[in-house]
Amino acid sequence: MKNYVILTLVVLPLVSGSVILAIIDPSTRDAFTDLTKVAVGALIGLLIPTPGQRS
Repeated sequence: MKNYVILTLVVLPLVSGSVILAIIDPSTRDAFTDLTKVAVGALIGLLIPTPGQRS
């Protein structure tokens, strides 16, 4: 459970910072979009249990 909290505390500022920087500088919006997709994908991938994992 501790890993989820740590990853969430890393992903939230990363996503919010990427959105702010994408608003400030539209020319780099694609790079920040890719960075946000990777961060959110890592969080979702960690939250989805593997087939052999029990809750």
